[in-house]
Amino acid sequence: MKTEISTHLIEVDAQNGIPIEVRHGMGRQVGGWLVVWQDAPGAFYATNPDADSSRALMLTPTGSFRARIVLLS
Repeated sequence: MKTEISTHLIEVDAQNGIPIEVRHGMGRQVGGWLVVWQDAPGAFYATNPDADSSRALMLTPTGSFRARIVLLS
């Protein structure tokens, strides 16, 4: 299975424990994400790993920070 970056940089403003909806328009399930920059410690986890992510991905942050991510297919 080949993994590819499927989006441009997506800017997010994360607030600890508040889920973020990342709308992407890929039209297929997201294979994962990479954080390529952030301004404070923290991470993201999939809010519901079994959810349909073909239109949007729900991520929950474990800290408050600004980040740039890319989605993978």
